[in-house]
Amino acid sequence: MPLGKTLRGIMKGGLRVIMFKKELRMYERTPFVESLKYSVAIMDFRSLKKVDDVAVVIDLSEKGMGILTSQPLEAGNVLTFKRKNKTPTNTAVVKWADRIDETTYRAGLKFT
Repeated sequence: MPLGKTLRGIMKGGLRVIMFKKELRMYERTPFVESLKYSVAIMDFRSLKKVDDVAVVIDLSEKGMGILTSQPLEAGNVLTFKRKNKTPTNTAVVKWADRIDETTYRAGLKFT
C-alpha cells in the first residue's frame, strides 16, 4: 500500500491500529500528522548512499517521534530533517523500525 493510502487511513482513524503498543516511553507522545522531509545515509552494497525522502509524522513528544515512511530504516540510522517542522532539533536516531506492509515502514525516533 503506498504511503499516501496509509496516510489517508490514518486520517480516517486507522492510526489507532498502528500506534498503540505497550507503552515503554518516558515522555508522552501526542498524536500528530504532518509530512517531514528528511535525509539518511543507507549502506548499499558496501558504500553509503544518501537518501532524501518524505515521512509522515504520526506522533510527537519532547524527546522523539513516530514516523511512517516508504524507505526501510534500521535502528541506528541518523535522520537529518529539513527545518520546516515542529521538531526541537534537526537530527534524530532510529531506535526501532518495523515493516507495516510492502511499501510502508514505521519507525520510532529519538531526537539528538
